[in-house]
Amino acid sequence: MLVGVAGASGFVGRNLLDSRLPGVHIRAMSRRTREPAPGVEWVAADLFSYQSTLKALEGVDVAVYLVHSMLPSTRLFQGSFQDTDLLLADNFSRACVASGVKRIIYLGGLIPEGKISTHLESRREVEDVFAASGIPTTVLRAGMVVGHGGSSFEILKNLVLNLPAMILPHWTKSSTQTIYIDDLVRVLNACIESDQLAGKTIDVVNGEHITYADLIRQASKHFDRKTASISVPVNYLGLSKLWVSVFGQSDYELVSPLVDSLRCDLPSPEVPEELSEHIRFRSFAAMLGEIPKAKYEKRAKKRSSGDKTVRSIQRLAENPLSEMEIGEEYFDWLPEKLNGLLRAEKEGDLIKFQVIGLGAPLLVLKLIKGQQNLDRVKFHIVGGLLTQTTDTGWLEFRSVAGGKYVLSSVNEFMPSLPWYVYKLTQAPVHAWVMHEFSKHLASMSGGGERVEREAALSGHEIAQS
Repeated sequence: MLVGVAGASGFVGRNLLDSRLPGVHIRAMSRRTREPAPGVEWVAADLFSYQSTLKALEGVDVAVYLVHSMLPSTRLFQGSFQDTDLLLADNFSRACVASGVKRIIYLGGLIPEGKISTHLESRREVEDVFAASGIPTTVLRAGMVVGHGGSSFEILKNLVLNLPAMILPHWTKSSTQTIYIDDLVRVLNACIESDQLAGKTIDVVNGEHITYADLIRQASKHFDRKTASISVPVNYLGLSKLWVSVFGQSDYELVSPLVDSLRCDLPSPEVPEELSEHIRFRSFAAMLGEIPKAKYEKRAKKRSSGDKTVRSIQRLAENPLSEMEIGEEYFDWLPEKLNGLLRAEKEGDLIKFQVIGLGAPLLVLKLIKGQQNLDRVKFHIVGGLLTQTTDTGWLEFRSVAGGKYVLSSVNEFMPSLPWYVYKLTQAPVHAWVMHEFSKHLASMSGGGERVEREAALSGHEIAQS
């Protein structure tokens, strides 16, 4: 059996590879190739590229998806992690269909009772993407994965080790669920080995009733820290994100959505009968007994200092147009929105953005044909004053999950402007343009008032980007 694992270099992925089942060959997918191991081959796969993903999945029987896009992948990223999650999952899902994958296994998050955070809603949306593929998909919903080196657990551990006292805001009273990494890996292997769990959605939990405050107190005891704790009846999420990031020694981009999710009460269901032979039902305190008390050395993330690529992903409003019609509408709408200062001249498959009085075009795009089966329209950036290259970068509009979501994205674009000039001019202009275009599409389907309300809520994303 050939098993493709996306996100193989992450915490869960590394443990899954170490526990490879007999008779299973794993194709580990990562941004960079690594040294092969017995039964494991590494392939470089860019999940932002459908063709790269398709090549990596050739001949795969079962595909395991462990990807969560919490951190930016380029020097400048505009958009939200939830829209990025949709795009990546869509590429992976369509590549699975095209390569004949028989089953998909997706590790997502528990769905809370009542209010849901953006982080957990994103996990649920990815479920929609895989459901639309028609391939039997096993959805495993988990809370905190406990283990030496797991990002969420290491944040908790670092807080305990670094703070002599801790104020416990109201969100620490929220209920949560934990699962030990070995138990989770056994469940993943059970899903790989047998198709009896195919097509099911399963909460992977130990069933223990526990709160975040309980996690902090028990971790303090395990790591021999006498951390004083003071409960306060407020949440102050902004401050929480800051001190969790600093004292948890983690990236703010990772911490921020995680803290937002801490307000949600996660369910405490019984362990599903079909998993009873795979999970040991150990408590969080028992899990801690498996964790070494030595401090975990965080790996430095590698990023090329010469990387000047841009990625921009925006979710567009629901509308009655096809992907090709959205592209055509965009090229007609933009000059009108800019009061005629810009023209979009069409010459066959080329679209040239021309500024009045300027001899050379700002950008030249070329329509790439044969993308209809992917529910997207794609334009390569092949020239113009604003691009540094003529063979990288593309603009696309796509429908995801059978048209439930619509995305626009610019990928691998290399601007010709000096980097900081670009960040202060062209980048925010593009974010604003796509924001306005989404409102325009909504007005075409009678959703203008709704989008105006959403605009007030999402404006901070444009400011952040």
